[in-house]
Amino acid sequence: MAVRGKIGLMSTLLCLMLALAAGDRYTVIDDKTGDVPIKVLRDEQAGLEVAVAPTKGGEITSLRFRFKSNWIETLYLARDYSPRQGWTGKAPWLWPATGRNFPKGVKANEEAVGSSYDWEGKRYPMPIHGFAKDMAWKVESQSANAGSAGLKLSLRDTPETRRMYPFGFLVRVEYAVIEGRLDIVYTVVSDAGNSGVMPFSAGNHITFRTPLVEGSDPLGMRFETPSKVEYLKGPGSVPNGEKRARSFSGGARLGEIEKRQAVSLGGYTGKPYMTLRDPAGVEIRMEHESDTLPGEPVIRFNVWGDAGDGYFSPEPWVGLQNSLNLRQGIVELAPGKEWKWRLRIAVAQR
Repeated sequence: MAVRGKIGLMSTLLCLMLALAAGDRYTVIDDKTGDVPIKVLRDEQAGLEVAVAPTKGGEITSLRFRFKSNWIETLYLARDYSPRQGWTGKAPWLWPATGRNFPKGVKANEEAVGSSYDWEGKRYPMPIHGFAKDMAWKVESQSANAGSAGLKLSLRDTPETRRMYPFGFLVRVEYAVIEGRLDIVYTVVSDAGNSGVMPFSAGNHITFRTPLVEGSDPLGMRFETPSKVEYLKGPGSVPNGEKRARSFSGGARLGEIEKRQAVSLGGYTGKPYMTLRDPAGVEIRMEHESDTLPGEPVIRFNVWGDAGDGYFSPEPWVGLQNSLNLRQGIVELAPGKEWKWRLRIAVAQR
């Protein structure tokens, strides 16, 4: 009996040690950047750490990767919420609009600080890139186990959102750090009480540092994506209905891509993906797919930035500029239905 008891105790301790060792790989930590609370999801074994700021639009505020024994930050202005003019970086969610919206009779203007759209005979204000990025999201749950580190957030309509967007909705985002990658599921639910379809475009303005590795050549970094067309735009970055053939399937140096001018890419066959490579040996791959897709024109990657000035943003989109007015590039979700968008980001050494 004593021997069996000792064996049983040793077996229990061994199982506990293995469980603790497995659990140490994945963690979720409550932290702050300044006075902004954040959730940090970490895969210690693979060397990947993702920080999310629920009160700042539920955005990814940091994406760190262990490279040659050192942790490097890949996002532009990561964890930095100090007041500033101009682009604030990181990775804000764009919903229910991507870009600006200019209704009939309103002059399209690149310098416009706001935008609006007409819906069923009424004009509504709509911030550039929507309002989800400016709202505090609710933390639904967080978890770390032997297989992953996860975080779930949600956003519901309010009287203020109804002033801009006359629909009941629930938006959920689920982050999972697993085996050295970040998986994201973005779900939009149209309230069953809505009187008709709920229109929206969706995107993420993720912005990477250039270069990724200190001392590397930002203009020598390479961007690759198997696009087939570029949708052309006029004043205010409003699509003008024209397109041209444009593919980055062979890759291009960031120094060859237009600076601070949106390059709106589509025409993909299969799952859209892009890679961003630093000459020092770091590669980021991002891919995405959705339950349903609007007909053309619909932008899948909206490329924008200035690598020489330190940032590059290959924004994944299911959308279009001025989509709410053009009635193009939008998902139309029936009452009581949901729409899912899945994204994956992986960082690797090459």
